[in-house]
Amino acid sequence: MTKVVENTFRAVNIAFANELAKICRQDGMDVYEIIKICNMHPRVNILQPGPGVGGHCISVDPWFLVGDYPDLTNVIGASMSVNGGMPDFVLDRIRTIMNENGLTDISRVGLYGLTYKENVDDCRESPALQLLENQKNSAVQLKVYDPYVSEDIAENQYHDFDEFLNAVDLVVIMVGHNQIKENFDKLDGKIVLDTRKVYKPASDKVYYL
Repeated sequence: MTKVVENTFRAVNIAFANELAKICRQDGMDVYEIIKICNMHPRVNILQPGPGVGGHCISVDPWFLVGDYPDLTNVIGASMSVNGGMPDFVLDRIRTIMNENGLTDISRVGLYGLTYKENVDDCRESPALQLLENQKNSAVQLKVYDPYVSEDIAENQYHDFDEFLNAVDLVVIMVGHNQIKENFDKLDGKIVLDTRKVYKPASDKVYYL
């Protein structure tokens, strides 16, 4: 029970950050700057928003409480719905950015990162895979790449970073692997949607949640 509660606490706090991102996007505010300022308070520690929650703990454990205590877990249940809706939120951001930049071919959009967190090969419940699942009925699929995933687990999956970049115009950073942090220069000339706030842009063609 203790471990379930610990992971549920983290899930609820992630949901709060994700909901803040949606609120700020609605009215054109910088969620990252707001969180930074709020966290200057000694008793405040708001987490960073992201494209969703994956793995075998935070994305799963809270549902045990919701299942066992359905009438007592309104906040927990709502939090899980917020986190579960983030892949669709990222898809909406992709479409908006495509429209703003006159991109009409979604096959020229690539997801960087298939794992659920950085520098691991674990893809369980990853936000990227959830996003691809939500997009599976589309006629054209997004391209994908992850340096830690050697097996083919998705359509249009690349295994060479440079080939992947050459095939896309819009790069969506789903996971902040060290590889991409060490190769930001290769993103020059690309449109970037950074869902993890790790990209240090050399141009103004960068977007966030």
